[in-house]
Amino acid sequence: MNLQETAIKHYLKTQVREEIADFCRGRWVALHLADEKSTLLFRRYLHGKPVTIQSLEDFQKLIKNFGQRVRSIYATANVYKFNTQPIAHKPSLDDVIACTPTWDIDNDPTRWRDTIEIAREIVAILEEYGIKESTYIKWSGRGCHVHIHERAISPEILKEAHPLDFAYAIVEYVNMKIAEKHSVANLKIENRMDAGRVFTCPLSLHRELNVVCICMKPNDLDNFSPEWIKPDDFRHNPNWRVFITGEADDLAMKAYKLIGGYPLRGGKKERKKKLDEQIIEWLSKS
Repeated sequence: MNLQETAIKHYLKTQVREEIADFCRGRWVALHLADEKSTLLFRRYLHGKPVTIQSLEDFQKLIKNFGQRVRSIYATANVYKFNTQPIAHKPSLDDVIACTPTWDIDNDPTRWRDTIEIAREIVAILEEYGIKESTYIKWSGRGCHVHIHERAISPEILKEAHPLDFAYAIVEYVNMKIAEKHSVANLKIENRMDAGRVFTCPLSLHRELNVVCICMKPNDLDNFSPEWIKPDDFRHNPNWRVFITGEADDLAMKAYKLIGGYPLRGGKKERKKKLDEQIIEWLSKS
């Protein structure tokens, strides 16, 4: 079965549709579509309008119209306040109500054990700051994403800065902690938090590999196997939805005070740190 035949079969599954529709609600969506030559085209807009999936019905309509072409489905890290009017405008940071802090761990799929080791280190740091229930991990194909549920930062804290500022600062702060001690070479742990950041949706297929993006909670990491991501027999934890409001507040404020906000938001450089050496020295004592 080729990639597109797999995709057609996969996106007809009830669980797949429900998970993708639920995750995309409140987010803007992007797609990898296959053309008649099976070339993948990345699309944020269709027929001149931004792609959104605000309900199961929206997803079913999308698959009905583009089902034979849809390969992969992505959603923004930013969660937006949508109104009830037809959506035709571009995403605006003024409409952002939450943002999902995300770590990208990019690696060769054959070195998946190294990838899991780094994910464990990130999770361990988050647990040091009291974040235990609101963390989840997505195995996206070549590597994985570690996420903090965006609702783990309380509305009261979000009054202090833009959600993207907090997400950027949290990821940068933890990356510096990881850089001090991890021993796994040739891995990229990137801070790719920005205004247009998208990542693969739970249970989307990978754009090139014949695998499914599955979710795990931290206690699943020790048992993970690449067998879990097979399209016909995937193992997926739907508890990516679980969070505790306020669980990430302490880390959010600590990281923001040290790092500052997303450096390019509004064209201003907002980072407050002076020298990387000073920060690493400070982190080693915190």
